[in-house]
Amino acid sequence: MSQNPAAFRAIIIDDDLDLLLLVRRTLEFTAGWEVHTASSGTSGIELARTLAPNVVLVDVMMPEIDGYEVCRRLKAEAATSHIPVVLLTARREMNQARNTAAGVAGVLYKPFQPTELAAQIRDLCR
Repeated sequence: MSQNPAAFRAIIIDDDLDLLLLVRRTLEFTAGWEVHTASSGTSGIELARTLAPNVVLVDVMMPEIDGYEVCRRLKAEAATSHIPVVLLTARREMNQARNTAAGVAGVLYKPFQPTELAAQIRDLCR
């Protein structure tokens, strides 16, 4: 992606408000990204429809709608199907077939190195 880093827009969806704030601040301060947050899958999908981000980061395990369902819903809509979706998880055993079926661009494992986070996300979006 050859975009200006300041123009790079991300949405983070996680029900853990502390992690949401950490990831947001990390991407804003280390990479200069425009970052929006949502604490539920439903509100995150609405944000993605409205903002057309460059990437959506979503926690795998959330109440109501999990990260896989968020990804499936975004991929099913013409307006959001092009947006790469990266899963955030602490679980090291991920089912690659399930990731592929849902349309997941990649997986970031918690805990992550804040200084490397933006570069890792960009690599997964390529």
